[in-house]
Amino acid sequence: MQSRIGRVVFGAFDEKAGAVGSLWDVVRDARLPHRPEVVSGVLANEASEILAKFFKNKR
Repeated sequence: MQSRIGRVVFGAFDEKAGAVGSLWDVVRDARLPHRPEVVSGVLANEASEILAKFFKNKR
């Protein structure tokens, strides 16, 4: 938030630990002075698969 990034773009939501539109929506928190544009779901299926494979390999 302190870097004042104008746009956040991401593909996959994280329902357990996400901070944009999931568990906590930090970029839309009214207590914070800066609210960037959010573009979500970009290549959502591909992003989810990549994350699932990554964490499967970590276990």
